[in-house]
Amino acid sequence: MATKVHFRVKALVGGYEGDFVSPDGAVTIDPARPDRAAVDIVFPVEKLTTGDASTDAMLKGDSFFAMAQFPTIRFTAQNAPLARSDAPTPIAGELTMHGQTRPVTLSVRLVGTAPDEAPGPSTLHFVGAMTVERSQFGMGFGRPFVSDKVDLSIDAIFSRAPL
Repeated sequence: MATKVHFRVKALVGGYEGDFVSPDGAVTIDPARPDRAAVDIVFPVEKLTTGDASTDAMLKGDSFFAMAQFPTIRFTAQNAPLARSDAPTPIAGELTMHGQTRPVTLSVRLVGTAPDEAPGPSTLHFVGAMTVERSQFGMGFGRPFVSDKVDLSIDAIFSRAPL
């Protein structure tokens, strides 16, 4: 899986942006329902990067992600639609972050698939976006100087697991 989640949050002066990289997880497609999938992706907070070591340390620290206590962020969804469309498709799921699990809606678009010799696609490429309010996850530090709303953009490529 080659996936990256880019985040952007406004602040009184400028803002913060960076990436969560190197997730672990899967999109599981039931052959009986190839237009639907279960999604389970875990992002290690340790892999958060902004390009600045001091900002990374601050965000991973107790005031924000509290990485020592909450080392991962997880997105799960059941019965997610896989229809290819030019219009974004909403996927209802749950986001677990900072010890809190909340319902979220991820707006995704299936960009493409790549077939192989086996039935069905061997890779799926999605792009998507959502906005979360960090206060819903117990992360209110810095407000009102740092916005409560965090914009996330997702670029995800999933490869078929070997049988």
